[in-house]
Amino acid sequence: MTEANPSIEKLLTDLARACRILELEGHGDMSLGHVSLRDPGQRGFWMKRNRIGLGEVLGPADFVLVDFDGEKIGGEGGRHSEWPIHSEILRNRPDVQVVAHTHPFHCSVLSASSEPMLPFTLEADYFIEVPRHEDDVALITTKQEGQSLAKALGSHFAILMANHGLTFCGTSIAHAACMGVFVEKAAKADVTARAAGFKHTMPTAATRARRHSQIMTPVHIEHSWNYFNRRLDWFAGRDAHSLAVFR
Repeated sequence: MTEANPSIEKLLTDLARACRILELEGHGDMSLGHVSLRDPGQRGFWMKRNRIGLGEVLGPADFVLVDFDGEKIGGEGGRHSEWPIHSEILRNRPDVQVVAHTHPFHCSVLSASSEPMLPFTLEADYFIEVPRHEDDVALITTKQEGQSLAKALGSHFAILMANHGLTFCGTSIAHAACMGVFVEKAAKADVTARAAGFKHTMPTAATRARRHSQIMTPVHIEHSWNYFNRRLDWFAGRDAHSLAVFR
């Protein structure tokens, strides 16, 4: 698989790093949560294999190739049952290359609220609006359910799944990883600030649009992705050092 297409190996290595970054930034939930990448060969999408957590995704071998009908056609290991989240968003959004579904704590709590996410901090202005999707199922396991979620997502890059968690996406691995980190930070500020109960001010729609144009830039995504990678390497090095000392 990877020998025949070295570019896939590089992409999946980066995607594995994105999984570990998301774990580090609060998206881990045991072996739940999954991330996918559109296959450059148009065969479907590469999806994190099941039974392992985001922080345990170490490289290309931890992904399986799934077609748009949910059939695994490559890789070792099983696929997650919520594959329609990925297939239907990728079908609906040709601009999207990466899709992720996770259960970060603050987004999961906020997903139960019928009130919109408020821009207490700059992170909320990366999105302007985060839609919310309600469904009567615990898991998105059919194409119809996936299509409903994709329709609710629309042109946005993140969506709260009511009383469940978060789905987010991006035009690249770096973009998607940053979207996941930023929306959880925005949700944490929202939940914390509402709990504090203090009087607050909110920027106008025009101000938010201006703030969005200033911060949502390719350069900022690149700098943030590079920072998250340095942070990941620092934690990995620290843990390795701790193990060496312990031994």
